[in-house]
Amino acid sequence: MTQAAPAGPWRTCRACGQKKPQAELLRLALAGGLVVPDPGRRLPGRGAYICRQRRCARRLLAGRAKKRIFRVTLGEEAWAGFDTRPEISSLPAQAATS
Repeated sequence: MTQAAPAGPWRTCRACGQKKPQAELLRLALAGGLVVPDPGRRLPGRGAYICRQRRCARRLLAGRAKKRIFRVTLGEEAWAGFDTRPEISSLPAQAATS
């Protein structure tokens, strides 16, 4: 017996490229020129999604995609403190297996 796909929108992790239901990913947004986690998905503007795993946050920070993730050119200062924010630093190292 196959399971039905979860209802709701699907998004792509900007770090690893996996497609998942929106609720399983962490939204990032620009606020005051800084990239901030938006777990409630309430901040205005374009958002980007990453898996709720530290490895995806690290992969995003290490890659070139972070410069144009919001379709604007971002400097390193936009990412200042990103990996030390509680929403990021508390992410599990790997996804829980069911």
